[in-house]
Amino acid sequence: MDLGVGTSSGGLQDDDVALAKLLQEQERALFVLGRGAREDAAHEELTDEELARRLQEEEDQATYQAMAGYGSYGLEETLGEGEGTGTGSQPEQSTMDLTYEDMLALGDLAGKVSKGLPHEVLARLPVQDVASLRGGGGAITLDRCCICQVEFEDSDPATALPCRHCYHSACVRQWLQQSKACPVCSKEIE
Repeated sequence: MDLGVGTSSGGLQDDDVALAKLLQEQERALFVLGRGAREDAAHEELTDEELARRLQEEEDQATYQAMAGYGSYGLEETLGEGEGTGTGSQPEQSTMDLTYEDMLALGDLAGKVSKGLPHEVLARLPVQDVASLRGGGGAITLDRCCICQVEFEDSDPATALPCRHCYHSACVRQWLQQSKACPVCSKEIE
């Protein structure tokens, strides 16, 4: 294409228009060529549905890891694992895969939930010395406190739960502030 330079001002405008048209044609040609290359790669790219599913799985995994205290590292590796399967899905991580420390961290993140007895119920539990519990008869075994594993002395303050299991009063109160059940038989205290 000849873009001859004109001498008049009208000729310069014609030249500018011709140059603009040429540049537009080149841009259009490059765009079409670029689209053709993308169409070949489209078979390798994800469909909208697969992309949405993968993004949702990423978000779920990030939320799970944040709750477990991991942060956001490792997402790149997780994404890479699901690519060769053809489904675009990742294997789900079960809570069975978590270590004890991970579960504790998850519990700490979830917050403190009171699972123990209310203070009113704790105050109603009878406290007696071990000698009076031994002399009272019944089927109460008073060898050692199952919580602290220390043998009972006759002068020790002890508490017998309704299930007839006995503990040092301080031990069982601390236990029942965190759990509503007897440490031995797991019967719930009411």
